[in-house]
Amino acid sequence: MPADATLPRGPRLPVAAQAVWYGVDPQGFFAAARRRHGDMFTVRIPGATWVVLADPAAIREVLSGDPAVLWSGEANESLRPLIGRRNLLLLDGAEHLRRRRLVLPPFHGERMQTYRELMAAAADRELDRWPTGRAGPTLPHAQAIAFDVIMRAIFGLGDGPETDELGRLLRRVLDYALSPRMMLRFAFQGPEGLVGHAPFERMVAPLDAAVLGMIARRRSAPDLAERDDILSLLLLARDEDGAPLADRDVRDELLTLLVAGHETTAATIAWAVHFLARDRAAQDRLAAGEPGWAEAVVTETLRLRPPVPLVVRRLKAPFAVGGRLLPAGATVAPCALLVHRDPRIHRDPAAFRPERFMGIRPGSSTWLPFGGGVRRCIGAAFAQLEARVVLERLAARYVVRPASSRPERIGRRGIVLIPHRRGRVVLEPRMPGRQAAGAAQPELVRCRNP
Repeated sequence: MPADATLPRGPRLPVAAQAVWYGVDPQGFFAAARRRHGDMFTVRIPGATWVVLADPAAIREVLSGDPAVLWSGEANESLRPLIGRRNLLLLDGAEHLRRRRLVLPPFHGERMQTYRELMAAAADRELDRWPTGRAGPTLPHAQAIAFDVIMRAIFGLGDGPETDELGRLLRRVLDYALSPRMMLRFAFQGPEGLVGHAPFERMVAPLDAAVLGMIARRRSAPDLAERDDILSLLLLARDEDGAPLADRDVRDELLTLLVAGHETTAATIAWAVHFLARDRAAQDRLAAGEPGWAEAVVTETLRLRPPVPLVVRRLKAPFAVGGRLLPAGATVAPCALLVHRDPRIHRDPAAFRPERFMGIRPGSSTWLPFGGGVRRCIGAAFAQLEARVVLERLAARYVVRPASSRPERIGRRGIVLIPHRRGRVVLEPRMPGRQAAGAAQPELVRCRNP
């Protein structure tokens, strides 16, 4: 290791104290560290040491750096108890690039319009069940929509016992793995705390069996070549040597889409409704179908509340970032929570103002909800489309009011940032023809921990 390759300074609190502060208030934790140590600092929690980055230039160096040096899969190894190792998220190097070429096509092009119809239908089914006139949480409804979309678009399943059983198994595993008790165990023991934990493995086994059984049945289905769901497309995919994905690899890819796509998209929708409930004018513009507005609302929501706070890369060799040489083995972590709120980039950065993204694409090193570079999330377009469609359908039917005058603080479901009280709002039927007329002036919505 070069003598001048060192980690920057960071909070001097005990490791356990840093973990607790990060877990309870990630925005406040990172903001306090930045005020004291600048745009690059080292954070230590049990099982992880991060060099946190908040400067766009340094972030650009990481996201555009050599993927042979900056490994994302190894840095995200903690996710393997749920999603396995043989998936796009945890692969690195040439194997990652080969897998990406196989998995990417279903998430782009004309297929998006097919998915739009599925998303709209799923949103309408759940909106029919959403009670009106009384306060209730948004997140469970958003989770139900996201699960419905995944079952239909990714697995090619409709209503029926197979879907119900898969949903039951998935919710059981997620609720157990993401419970406070298991997250505490994970925090101090790392992924081995779950992988070697017999109750957890007993819960995962039926889910594995259900998914692998579905893969086997679909692989032998006579209409496989005519189907357009993502499971079927993965089974039809062939690498440059003509070889298909192994069943276990398909399982890991499906569990990644199921777990990551379900949780993060639901959180985004819940946060968007939380902000819209405090901005009637923004709701009315959605209801009126103003071109580009739904996209701007989703982009601004992801700026203020990215589903995960950090983008991580493990250094396989010494690497220079922001003029500092970092040692091999360090984990660099561009921080969405900090760069998204940087007043040097955004005027009044704590305010919910979708208009800042009307006709403007966010910067690749200043807007990080889907990572960046060659590791950018392949489901980014899918997730944003789903959130836009759900919000458009919601605003067309209902006016949303906040259940409390105080904005909700950040809560957690595993590593995903959710509204602490699950986004409590009140829905009222929208009067026909009143999308824009009589619209209230928008309340300036500012997030706590600015």
